[in-house]
Amino acid sequence: MRVFVVVVLLALATLYFTLGLRLGYLILTPTYMWNATGMNHYTFRVFDENQSVGVRGSCTVKSGKATFRLINSSGTQIAGQVCPRGKWGLNVMGSGDTGHYRLNIRLEKFTGTINIKEARQ
Repeated sequence: MRVFVVVVLLALATLYFTLGLRLGYLILTPTYMWNATGMNHYTFRVFDENQSVGVRGSCTVKSGKATFRLINSSGTQIAGQVCPRGKWGLNVMGSGDTGHYRLNIRLEKFTGTINIKEARQ
């Protein structure tokens, strides 16, 4: 049993120092992160011309930074927001032609909470 506990602690330490720890699933639940680094990608399908799509919510940052970028179907960034240290409201919305829109979230040694929901108008 002691060996099992040591192995689990070593695995968690390795994850913490490489990718970071994440608890939750962005867009569905509030996500708690510790030292998270990397990119998350989410795709939204837009069927109507000039329909607004994106995410709204909040970002509480204890350390690090999170960068949100909304990219339209032609590959151009149409909205973005950066969450530095502190508590921030998020409103990353954009509109344009029909097609697939992509939300990229870049995490840089991020420790904090992100609570976002998909929004359409």
